[in-house]
Amino acid sequence: MRAFAVQRRWNSSPPLSGGCLEKYGELKTKGEIQEDPRQEVCMKMLDDLAKQLEGYSPKMTRAPKAAPPKASSGGLFGGLFGGSKPSTPKPQADAPAILQPVPGQKGLYLWGGTGTGKTFMMNMFYDKVKVSGKKRIHFHEWMIDVHSRLHKKQKGSSSNTNSTADDLVEQVAADMIKEAWLLCFDEFQVTHISDAIIMKRIFSVLFELGAVVVATSNRPPKDLYLNGLNRPLFTPFIPMLEAFCQVHDIGAEVDYRMCSIRDDEDDRVYISPNGPDEKKLLEAKFAKICGGHVRFGVQVETQGRRIVVPRVAENSDVAWFHFSDLCDKPLGAADYLALGQAFHTIFVADIPRLTMQERDQVRRFITLIDTLYESHAKLICAADLDPISLFHVTEEERKTSVADEIFAWDRTVSRLMEMQSAAYLSAASRALSADQFLGQYKLKSLSDQDFKDLWRRYDQDDNGVLDMEEFQILLGDLMELQVGHRNISEELFQVCLEDLHSHGQTVTFQDFQRYLGDFATIETVIQEHLRPATAPQRAMA
Repeated sequence: MRAFAVQRRWNSSPPLSGGCLEKYGELKTKGEIQEDPRQEVCMKMLDDLAKQLEGYSPKMTRAPKAAPPKASSGGLFGGLFGGSKPSTPKPQADAPAILQPVPGQKGLYLWGGTGTGKTFMMNMFYDKVKVSGKKRIHFHEWMIDVHSRLHKKQKGSSSNTNSTADDLVEQVAADMIKEAWLLCFDEFQVTHISDAIIMKRIFSVLFELGAVVVATSNRPPKDLYLNGLNRPLFTPFIPMLEAFCQVHDIGAEVDYRMCSIRDDEDDRVYISPNGPDEKKLLEAKFAKICGGHVRFGVQVETQGRRIVVPRVAENSDVAWFHFSDLCDKPLGAADYLALGQAFHTIFVADIPRLTMQERDQVRRFITLIDTLYESHAKLICAADLDPISLFHVTEEERKTSVADEIFAWDRTVSRLMEMQSAAYLSAASRALSADQFLGQYKLKSLSDQDFKDLWRRYDQDDNGVLDMEEFQILLGDLMELQVGHRNISEELFQVCLEDLHSHGQTVTFQDFQRYLGDFATIETVIQEHLRPATAPQRAMA
């Protein structure tokens, strides 16, 4: 059995020229986005913040503090709150003043309903802001990292034997701010007591050191961790967050993810209902990718645990699960994140109709979709009902329940819909290496649907034709698959163009289909052209 070692991926793209509002205007002019005055207001706020941050520098040091009280025996979280049994903190007459931002430190907290463009705007700001010490990360993933670092600090050094929980939090915060002081959090949310307990401590240190926070959320700060277990332990964090971030309600009414759903049923990735024919279709899709080459019982490692994957394709990082494998077991965001990073495509069979009676499974499914979406993984699944109807909540439950799952399901529906869209699937295919992408196809016997899938990767500007640069990307993939490099000589390029029989500087879909349809000729041309200069050839699919 092979185990996958998962590495974290931190976003650190260079800043782009111009500002958010300028880029937004360009996209609107090209017709790539719909006009929305609410988003334009947000873009202006993000531009103002980016300009403000150009003149800001974090101090990176803390003021001297009084000696901490003696650590209790309540463990890490117990130490944070003075005992193993949580209780509401009582104000003290000599309590220090509430921490306030210094000039230029105030960030931005954008909140709004599902599909209002929060992630789109966050990504644009991150690309545009001219700050080197920045990090953009999904909040789930960041909290996983915080807990992992605390655990390592607590267990990994003899110097920490007598450290209090506060000491460990300060050490982690100091390490983190050295990596990045501008923290851009997507989907800021608090769903677990372990996160809620530590929030005020970790952020008070980060803010004192000079961190700036930009966040998106589907809730205002006052509603974070609403009705959560022992919420009074969390509530002191809310005024701190509001002090260090300007809070803005986006208020958009259109879910932009719902605007690009494909009508073509031949290549469905969300299959419903889940009858015998649909089960066979899902199996056929997986079998086609695997080509009869499947491994069983592969394991994925994450934070010292191993997750068993029932089936994996040998020729590409594609995994198969049943819903029960992922949501009936005590798995969390860290586990799902590891799967999203280990596999670019994940099949999930037999997703049932869900109700509040399956609240644990609902919560895990919501987290699963969040993490796969953030990992840009491709989800292919079969479910009893469409995404909107999959989670059934009665009117009485909707009126009286305080369950966060009911509130969060709208986001899950929207993401499930977007993960079926042409834009999402195209981006997912273009992110793969040549081996991973082409390894999913039998290149010598491509179906009509295969040609459409391949075209999606190479028509990178979605204008219906391949220009010469896009055609070179295709040739580069074929070269890399066969000889392990992408170096295309001018002579080989011209030979391939002649075989393509293309006229002018563009390649139509019909040209593309005819060219790849005679794949044996392509393979021969590349092998013959490179034979004197290469090592033994790799067989192509």
